[in-house]
Amino acid sequence: MTGRVPGRNMGLFTCVTPGVMARGAAMVCVLTSIGCATLVGVRPLSTARAGRTSFHELRVGGRTRRFLLHLPPAAALQRVPLVIAFHGHHGNGAVLENQSHLDAVADRLGFAIAYPDGTGRFGYLALSWNVGTCCGDARADSVDDLAFADSLIAATGQTAQVDVARVFAAGFSAGGMLALRLACERSTQFLAVADIQGAMPDVSCAPSRPVSVLLLQGEEDDELRYDLRTLRRPDGQYFAHSLEQALSFWSRINGCVPGAVTRDTQPEATRTRATQCPPGRAVELVTVAGHPHAWPGGDRTWLLAPRPAGGLDASQLVLEFFRDIAAGYRPPQWPSTVRPRAASR
Repeated sequence: MTGRVPGRNMGLFTCVTPGVMARGAAMVCVLTSIGCATLVGVRPLSTARAGRTSFHELRVGGRTRRFLLHLPPAAALQRVPLVIAFHGHHGNGAVLENQSHLDAVADRLGFAIAYPDGTGRFGYLALSWNVGTCCGDARADSVDDLAFADSLIAATGQTAQVDVARVFAAGFSAGGMLALRLACERSTQFLAVADIQGAMPDVSCAPSRPVSVLLLQGEEDDELRYDLRTLRRPDGQYFAHSLEQALSFWSRINGCVPGAVTRDTQPEATRTRATQCPPGRAVELVTVAGHPHAWPGGDRTWLLAPRPAGGLDASQLVLEFFRDIAAGYRPPQWPSTVRPRAASR
């Protein structure tokens, strides 16, 4: 997320810079990172259709902000819950859509997925989020990404088949940090959030109401460990030192009994779940065995990116967690979220 660790996911920017690449290979990489819907061009939100992905813009705080919106087939019949999925540092929305395969799971479970773009100085390249203690140009320019999330929810709720009473946030790396910041500062708008391998932002966090939280980390994620060390403030918050401490913090926020957890260890991952929580609330930490800084169960974003560990599909895990929260939380069963899966190519 800080961009200092070799081999990280840098999306389109890194995709075309390392080494000497053939012109044709570079063009394929560029097209994959930008995404087909983006190439088609910006469309009014009123043109969004069930079963399709479309590209849209909003004016927020004097800036033009962009996002992809994927509506599931179920949106043709009824309003569906919305997940805002935030890309990693130096990525973009199309990179996360291609990397995660969230659309396929969302079609099965009936979720709309919005993939917003961060901000930067090079169009679709090297985009970042302002999460308080991080990252890049977005933080340096004091970009209000919370207001962007507010506007995205309002706009999709008015003009698309989205149920604004069932809104969730998920993100990878720096995008996961932004999802957690939204849980801190926009708790009235989000039922639950999922952080996939992002550090807990080292900012004050006092949600006005409980928010269920799913945390994911990889055993071999050197970048997350680096971020947890370097993004702390000298007088910072204890919960920003590790995701285990973040688990304890969110358990307290959700009214769970302190220290009461269960652990279920499988070959693919260990799932630590807060217990003795009020009905409908959940806090979980999933640690993926042998997994680097990548979307679990997803694709590599470029040739030299870390290879995700096989066996756990983060997209399915996240959307099933959100589905269960919306329906009234029940402790999950591993067979629904951990299943054999070939390693990404």
